[in-house]
Amino acid sequence: MKLRFIGFIMLLALISSARGQTAYSYRYWYDNDLSTLQSGSANGETTIELDIGSLAKGSVHALRLQGRDTRNKWSTVRTTYFFLSKKSDTEGVTARYWYDSDETTAHTVPTAKGIIELDISCIENGAHAIHYHTFNASGDASPVQTAYFFLWKGDRESTTARYWFDNDESTAQTAPTLNGLINLDISHMEIGLHSVHYQTFNAAGEASPVQTEYFYMNELQYALLLCQIWIDDEKDDALTFPLTDDDIVIEAEDLSIGMHDLHVILLDNKGQWLADGTATFEVKEPTVSITLNSLIETFSCEKDLDFCGIHGLKAYTAAGFQRLTGDVLMMRVNDVPAGEGLLLAGEPGTYEVPVRKSYSYYANLLVGTSATTVLAQTADGYNNYLLSNKDGDDGFFPVDNDITLEAGKAYLRIPSDETASAPKLRMIFDDNPDAVVSPSVETEEGAIYNLAGQRIPAPQRGLNIIRHSDGTSKKVMLK
Repeated sequence: MKLRFIGFIMLLALISSARGQTAYSYRYWYDNDLSTLQSGSANGETTIELDIGSLAKGSVHALRLQGRDTRNKWSTVRTTYFFLSKKSDTEGVTARYWYDSDETTAHTVPTAKGIIELDISCIENGAHAIHYHTFNASGDASPVQTAYFFLWKGDRESTTARYWFDNDESTAQTAPTLNGLINLDISHMEIGLHSVHYQTFNAAGEASPVQTEYFYMNELQYALLLCQIWIDDEKDDALTFPLTDDDIVIEAEDLSIGMHDLHVILLDNKGQWLADGTATFEVKEPTVSITLNSLIETFSCEKDLDFCGIHGLKAYTAAGFQRLTGDVLMMRVNDVPAGEGLLLAGEPGTYEVPVRKSYSYYANLLVGTSATTVLAQTADGYNNYLLSNKDGDDGFFPVDNDITLEAGKAYLRIPSDETASAPKLRMIFDDNPDAVVSPSVETEEGAIYNLAGQRIPAPQRGLNIIRHSDGTSKKVMLK
């Protein structure tokens, strides 16, 4: 879909007869194309809004303007030349341009949605290059861009022109005229002296005699069409991009953390070297910001995370479930794969957790939500539970039917035939068994469980959890 650009051009010298009146009419058109004719009226205003959406970008154009005063008299036609860049530079507040290789004649002018108003009174007939770059409000400059056109002071009523270079008429091209201007494609030409032959045609198709102009093609008239980019010492993997108004995006996901060198070479359209440069940049460790609003919350993330070394924040998976007691074993983890359902515990606040490749896998009863999810209390042979606080006690409680859980959270899923009859499932944390919340059903005195929440007849090698009927528990390590 083509974008519609609206430009604002100050009409500093409409006409003396119209300007002196209170009210006047005006009309304007572009180049020699009367089909673009627009008209309007003003009352002492010096600014009008112009529709430039149909004009070719990357070309020089002419705005032709007439004013009519209250005496119904039209002024002479006034012409303003401007350059329309290929990209609407909404951040550019000024532009700097010069012709051919004489940068000492550079002009700095304000821009308006990609429009650069030009002064061409200083250049003679013939082929010319216009070089320009824009500056944003911070003074940052864009790369220098180049366009070509041909100027002659001839028949301004001509509507088209035919031209060719040197003596090869078989390459002749036909182009519309722009009030004495022809935009030329000379990107294929070699450095050196060239001739351009041209003739113009009026609306009736009558041709003018062929005329010839000579010009010299030097290095500065080569469009900077390409740039080569590589990082550090990887020149063999250099990437080549066309140099346009668009930003060049380099993927840096595979780069190591630390400082790197970015090398750039500018090339002309023949692949010849023009300039080079090196810039240093830093690749920082990517992180995910996690905000904990309460002491305990569920969480999931679409990136691999590493909680090791994050002070004040712990991450847990639901590693097991004890059907007899209704307890859920929460196992602390550091290396967490993407999408894993987690229980986070810590002091409320915001934590920056590093994104690092995970090679772990967990048997986890917590299910992460990558998108907004509607839950039922029972589905597909499972009972679903949500973390909640009721009567001042944290635990997992049965889901109310059709409850909506936002993305980035987690819910507990237990096989229906394994779920205890109690309306609440409590948590035991493997890194602090003394923090067990009393189960909702009584346990036998001195019952012994392993880390998976399975009851065992006697202590075994490793960590054992011994529970008492009063709800307390003790961690015992057997070597």
